[in-house]
Amino acid sequence: MNYSQALGYLDSFLNLEKLSQFPQNSFFNLRRMEHLLRIAGFPDKKFIPVLIAGTTGKGSTGFFLESILRENRIPVGYYHSPHVEDIRERVRLDGAKAPKILWARGLTRIKALLAKHPLPAKLGRLTYFEIMTFLAILVFSETGREIGIFEIGLGGRLDATNVLNAPLVILTPIHFDHTHFLGNTIAKIAREKAGIIKKGSFVVTVRQTSEAARVIKKVVRDNDARLIRAGIFRNRRRGLPGDFQDINAGAAVRAAEILRSEFDFRIDPRSYSGALSGKNWPGRLECFSKWRRTFVLDGAHNPVSIGRLVKTFRPASHLPGQGSDGRSRFRRSRKWLVFGAMQDKDSGTMLRVLSCVFDKIILTGVQCGRAKAIRLLAEEAKDLFKVTIPAQNVGEAFCLVEEISDPGDLVLVTGSFYLVGEARKILKFRTRNISKQGTK
Repeated sequence: MNYSQALGYLDSFLNLEKLSQFPQNSFFNLRRMEHLLRIAGFPDKKFIPVLIAGTTGKGSTGFFLESILRENRIPVGYYHSPHVEDIRERVRLDGAKAPKILWARGLTRIKALLAKHPLPAKLGRLTYFEIMTFLAILVFSETGREIGIFEIGLGGRLDATNVLNAPLVILTPIHFDHTHFLGNTIAKIAREKAGIIKKGSFVVTVRQTSEAARVIKKVVRDNDARLIRAGIFRNRRRGLPGDFQDINAGAAVRAAEILRSEFDFRIDPRSYSGALSGKNWPGRLECFSKWRRTFVLDGAHNPVSIGRLVKTFRPASHLPGQGSDGRSRFRRSRKWLVFGAMQDKDSGTMLRVLSCVFDKIILTGVQCGRAKAIRLLAEEAKDLFKVTIPAQNVGEAFCLVEEISDPGDLVLVTGSFYLVGEARKILKFRTRNISKQGTK
């Protein structure tokens, strides 16, 4: 198969949108992943896996750890989701998207393996995320990665990535999220996420709520694991903006120290500052100057991450920009909000938090089967904002921004990485006045 054919093959597997058509298919089933690893000869044994679970900060923590390993010339792979623009963002090799030829080769091999060793019918049907995870494992093993970083997709205990026997795991802040899958209390959610802890493993955790901390301590004790608490790591050269990134950087640095002291990787502590200055991580407080306005894109998609994002837009805060220190003071310019969210997200709470700083909002549709309908978002936003305007898609939302905002205004686009991805493509590739182009 070529790359295009390989993506078509990948799309044939069950995703969250298709799952409702197969209620008998257990979405969480590690036995399917075990079958895949077995028929491929256990490619996961060729590198050391690191698992990252939590509610917020997983992606940035993985990015920081990847950057530290790259700085020290350690071959590293990083698997995460979702992507912002290109699906190949999900499988990274030394900080770069895996080449199309590796995607095509890997998915072709998977198709051949399953043709020779079909999945037993009793195990149900393979999912899109399982095939993606298996592809990442194959690519990492075949390209000589020494470490593979895997961001948990949903939960932890039964997530496809948890088939990996990771000797090092990282737990970022745990809060309410995916309650219909993981449970309706912090304790239940923490129990699912702490399910990635293996016997005798090293567990790096940031500061947690008391409820989550109790659960983590018990799981660590039950597995004879070792708990390592990470502090914050302040770095004036840190490439990703937002003070909350100091927490994620601290977790990554602590994990790097474990890899150095316990697994004998040559990691120079003096490299941390330079490594953490990397910016190759789109959709995290990312700024674009376009059409005489400043657009800020951030993929925050739950109430906690939205709360942290809002703090950045308070009058005394800073945003990335020009200047000798790489930042510019946030000015009291008018602010607009472009918002869209997925059905399974607590968008009502997110909107309430955002309304503390923003009073003008454009609610937009997102090109994803799981996107929440604009009418539902409008009901949740009712009486929260002085101005609420619906837009059918991101292109229309940006046309409205130009028509009703003023030059110099600031526009925050947030609520979903899918939304950020669509917005980013428009901001990168449209050069003419958008109101003259319509929504093409």
